[in-house]
Amino acid sequence: MTVPSVDSLVENASLLVDHFGNWPSFHDAEILDLHLWRGKIKPGDWDDSNVFPVLTMKILILRATQTPYAGGRSNVVAALRFHDVSAIRMDDFNHVNQIVDLTITIEERGTLTTGERLPPYLRVSITRGFGMEAVFRCFRIEVLDATPVLPTEEP
Repeated sequence: MTVPSVDSLVENASLLVDHFGNWPSFHDAEILDLHLWRGKIKPGDWDDSNVFPVLTMKILILRATQTPYAGGRSNVVAALRFHDVSAIRMDDFNHVNQIVDLTITIEERGTLTTGERLPPYLRVSITRGFGMEAVFRCFRIEVLDATPVLPTEEP
């Protein structure tokens, strides 16, 4: 089985790839904002308008820590949204949430009795530098925004 590239798993990944030249490493990035929403499930028969839990985070990605480094370009505040999140484990969110890595891997879920494969989970792992560390699963990831910021404008 061929392992897909991370940016092929993320909707609108081009917002970050266009800025950095490839999917960022997130090394020395900082999580600025984290929002969890339980979603909204209506009682009764299934309806496609149902929404399962959503996690949204804003991350400051430093240009200088990306490879290859292309000096002179700005840092980026990226907004990422993770849909249908589950199995969230998080520790130590505080006033500084510098991370070493954010990785996305595929976690297979098996098959139906018909033999049809279930859609896989996307497993997200955030390795702390200082502050927050987390791991969770989701079904879909999207880049909502990637705003260039100068060091003097950083949140």
